[in-house]
Amino acid sequence: MRIKFLSVIVSFLIVSFALSSCLDSDDNYEFSSDATIHAFGIDTIHGKHYKFTIDQLNRLIYNRDSLPVGSDTIIDRILIDTMTVTGWITSGSPTDTVFVMSDSVDLRPAMNNDAGMLFKAHAADGVTVREYKLKVNVHLQDPDSLVWTDMQKRGNIFSNTINLGQQKAVVLGDELFVYTSNSTAYKTSTAPDKYNWSKVNVSNLPSDVKLTSAVEYNNALYMVTESKRVFSSTNGGAWTEVTTLGDNVIVLINGFSDRLSGIVEINGKQYFNICKDGKNWEAENTADNLTLEEVPAGFPTENISTTQTNTGNGVEKVVLAGMPLANEQETIPWFSLDGKGWASLANTMYDTYCPGMDNPAIMYYGDMFYCFGGELDAIYSSITGIAWSKTETKFLLPQEFKGKGAYSIIVEPTKDKTVAPADKRDFIWVIFGGNGTKNEVWRGRLNRLGFEIQ
Repeated sequence: MRIKFLSVIVSFLIVSFALSSCLDSDDNYEFSSDATIHAFGIDTIHGKHYKFTIDQLNRLIYNRDSLPVGSDTIIDRILIDTMTVTGWITSGSPTDTVFVMSDSVDLRPAMNNDAGMLFKAHAADGVTVREYKLKVNVHLQDPDSLVWTDMQKRGNIFSNTINLGQQKAVVLGDELFVYTSNSTAYKTSTAPDKYNWSKVNVSNLPSDVKLTSAVEYNNALYMVTESKRVFSSTNGGAWTEVTTLGDNVIVLINGFSDRLSGIVEINGKQYFNICKDGKNWEAENTADNLTLEEVPAGFPTENISTTQTNTGNGVEKVVLAGMPLANEQETIPWFSLDGKGWASLANTMYDTYCPGMDNPAIMYYGDMFYCFGGELDAIYSSITGIAWSKTETKFLLPQEFKGKGAYSIIVEPTKDKTVAPADKRDFIWVIFGGNGTKNEVWRGRLNRLGFEIQ
């Protein structure tokens, strides 16, 4: 119910006159000139209260945490349950009426609208008035959906030549590199609005380099050769051998912020070691002074995919998956807290392990572990990396991925302290190509990771 503004003012003046006539004429009373809205709130949306901020300088009321998708069918008839003022509120056009808190209101005109809805706060003195604008922010996207973009619609593919050999994609800084041979690569900026491929001339990578071994650490790329040597590059084009790492390196494992983990071969056996400076192993790498942990049976040494998370105590933890599989039925993740030793996350419980798949990619993304690979026909999720289940809705792969063939998968995280949605990353890059597969580039992201407020 709304009451005409004029009638309220008349009533207010009559009451004021009656009070003053009953009192000593020598007494003077001053009514407050405070025309400020001190607090504002609406009824719950799906059982949740959303906080509204009041910008007193600009007289703007808004919610930083947007309401969920579909809220327009709720705010079309909702109660404003908090509107704290010293006087009263009017609203409406073309005629102001007193706002009644017990009445439901249609807030859709304020939804994602800079013009908003107007409210006037009237002070108790009956003279002072301040006008406020209400803007209700509502998500236009489902925050929990994984959305994919076919990058062929954003620009040309890096190469139309079908590569019969190995191919590998890796991120260095703000650039995505795709290596198609030991002498050729392509790169593009990973910024959302700067997708444009250019050719890179690669120098000094030997013919026996394993492109699939490429990893990034401390602003440099590293690759291992079939002859167990290590090469590095700071720009993706010019490569040099890291002779101090020796000629017995099986694989390098990235993921830690302050070290590379690796597997070295000594007297026919394989051991874990770590390298912090990108040049030297931390533990002495000889059979006479061997303090290294031996690599357990079933640990992957090819096509390794890593992801980083933290323990409950804030300790950095890296989880990986790769080839070859310990058994064809199960993809077994491994984890480490220091890179010096790795433990299996094998799960023997029926129907809760991650199924076996070729070249699995694992990632900790949006507060969950995800793993996919093989035919690229399903994604499996896990809270801890032990018990897995197939995702059935929202977080899915495009149908176009199924059975495409060779691929590289990279997750590019958003840099710390990035706030503006336009600058956020958290992209999942899927680059098809190599082994006779047609080159394609796709990019995915969980909607909410692109929002200003998570």
